Amino acid sequence: MNSPKRKRSRLACKPCRERKRKCDGADPCITCTEWGYECYYAAQRGPAAPDPTARPVLAPSTVESDHCGRIRRRLEANSGAAFVRKLGLDIDPIKAPKLNLFGWNLGARQVSSPPLNALSIVEITSLEHMKSLSQVYFDKVDPCYGFIDPRQFFERLNTRWKSPLTPSIDDSILGGVAAIGCLFSQRHATITELHLVRSARSSLDNHHLSDPPSIDLLTGWTLRLIYLRMTDSPRSTWIASSTLMHLVEASGLHPESTSDLVPCAQCDPDLKKRLVGLAHHLNAWTSFDLGLSRVSFQINDLPLLPSPKPGDYTAEVLGLLPVSVSLDPGRSEEETDLTSTLSKVLDGSHTQSPSVLAQCNLVLCILRRIHSQKLDISSGLAEQVLALLKKGLGCARSMVMDCSPWHHVANVPFHIICVLLVMDTRPSLGMLPEAMQTLSLVASTCDTETMKTAYSAACLLVRIHQQRREEDIAVFGEALSMQQPEGAIASPPQLNPGAEDYSWLGALVADFPEQQRDELEEFLNADMINGSSLLGESEA
Repeated sequence: MNSPKRKRSRLACKPCRERKRKCDGADPCITCTEWGYECYYAAQRGPAAPDPTARPVLAPSTVESDHCGRIRRRLEANSGAAFVRKLGLDIDPIKAPKLNLFGWNLGARQVSSPPLNALSIVEITSLEHMKSLSQVYFDKVDPCYGFIDPRQFFERLNTRWKSPLTPSIDDSILGGVAAIGCLFSQRHATITELHLVRSARSSLDNHHLSDPPSIDLLTGWTLRLIYLRMTDSPRSTWIASSTLMHLVEASGLHPESTSDLVPCAQCDPDLKKRLVGLAHHLNAWTSFDLGLSRVSFQINDLPLLPSPKPGDYTAEVLGLLPVSVSLDPGRSEEETDLTSTLSKVLDGSHTQSPSVLAQCNLVLCILRRIHSQKLDISSGLAEQVLALLKKGLGCARSMVMDCSPWHHVANVPFHIICVLLVMDTRPSLGMLPEAMQTLSLVASTCDTETMKTAYSAACLLVRIHQQRREEDIAVFGEALSMQQPEGAIASPPQLNPGAEDYSWLGALVADFPEQQRDELEEFLNADMINGSSLLGESEA
């Protein structure tokens, strides 16, 4: 990522003009090459004769230009897509993968069928089937995204079937829970799942909002957002997450709300913390991934953590929120001590697999930021990072085999591979086979185009990294195989000296104080026993 600083060209290409980015005037320009844009120039007329009466137009100052560059870099700081693209460019600019959010989720849920009309929730399936799907949701999703009271939910479900001709906003909740239950119980989509999704969406779209948004409306939108994050495109998810954040503000649930013009929706205080916290969590990370704006309120107070409950781990996920928000690209680099932040996140206790993968995702983001700022971490911190990433790979494998398609099941293994390549140490590269095996398992189990593309991109990154290493080894080989001049040594000196080769140090050791002499002798003896090589190999 040590690309030379680009100068702004007098004539910029069309993509750079539209995106207000620096252009060097080449064909193609460096910016389009790095980001995978199609570079082209608008037709230009010949130079017009200067008007002596016209006032000179001042070019933007260098200070303003640099400021815009810093803003752009901060906006791209958290994007995994930008990191992958730059990683590929650093290794091989020609073969580098295009800008893409590889493995953002497991892929779309599709069924070959004509467009579906929205049906009433009671027309889609039986009450018993709805209860079964809902129980899957409360067993697998609710423990880490707990914002619905199960007892109240099943009461509403029974009531709805007793009044089949009375649709309400409750249908968005009933359908949303059952649709996610389908997602977590069946590897491939069914007509029932698509009907449930369509019915829940129709209930949200047809709801007339005359008063402040109710808790039921916010709950329905949160369920829709969760489903989109696991199955749909990043931009559709970002729009839904932004909509939910605006609904939270309109409801008066956010902590800063004190206006009498915006009455606060009535709800349990603990439920309020859960709903608002999840809205912040999903909006922040979707915005980071796309490099788009995060919805923020006038006073960015975050809700307190929800009260602990037996079998509930929502607080583990929401406990990461303050650190996540601190990575907002709008903040200057000086505002966040990345090394201390990384250490703090690594010290956190996460027990459930979805929570562990959320922790891994945050650590990966911090590592990308550290790398982009050319910072270093200690060997002890690197060991903690690798231990957590290894734990995350194990969680991803167990979740995909358990039919728990959380979005991080695809996202985290892919970005672990990228970070391992960037760390580029013996221990990190030693984890590559496990990481590739995990991503391969996810791709083969889910069998979607999204996962096939993600696995192919990971293979490409590893392959071009391997090719670069092979080229480096060839250079070393060429240097060692060069013809020696007459009288030169016939072969390179041995790299593993024996004990007699250290005899010249005897007098030096004798001059040391006793304690230091013992330490030096211990060091030399260990070195003779273990040996070393030019490439830094050591015994396992």
